[in-house]
Amino acid sequence: MDLASTTSHNSGRPFWKNDHPFQTVTPSRLVRYVLDVPNRSLAVGTPNPKVLSTRLPEFPSLPRKRSTRRHRYVYPAVARRKVTVDYEKKGHAGPVGGIAKIDVEFPENNEYYSFETYEFPGECVLCPKVRGENGNGEEEEEEEEKEDACYLLVNVVNGRDMTTDMLIFDVEGKGALEKGPVVRWTLPVFVP
Repeated sequence: MDLASTTSHNSGRPFWKNDHPFQTVTPSRLVRYVLDVPNRSLAVGTPNPKVLSTRLPEFPSLPRKRSTRRHRYVYPAVARRKVTVDYEKKGHAGPVGGIAKIDVEFPENNEYYSFETYEFPGECVLCPKVRGENGNGEEEEEEEEKEDACYLLVNVVNGRDMTTDMLIFDVEGKGALEKGPVVRWTLPVFVP
């Protein structure tokens, strides 16, 4: 089970009702808990939790087909750059400025894409690639499906120009996210 984890902000009231909300929360990190379902407990002999990313991840997403199933990749919005923080100290959280392709099996292979300092991404949406026909009008036989054979869509708010862009990334294969978007266009209205 993967989740964005943080220690509690313990203010006794909803986060958004605080005068300075980012000073009341501790930074987040993406972690994986391994469960022993038959025994209704955490699995014995595995690190619990296993830290997957410390880049202040928020809104982890994965393709809908993989929801509640074994998966290798998770796509959260993250901090613009690598940060070193004390996870027990409050006031080190802030808005996200990048996106990531987190490899839950081998976190050392994580990929990141950072936006400009005035750009802030929203939650990622993943759309599977549709495979074509074999040239005879027949659908191709499905080879073993690649989990990352998808496009990542994300809205990015430009706080400087007060515009919103829609970006599409092809995330299939090693290093694909870091190449940047394959499509970027400005929406006709500002969507904060």
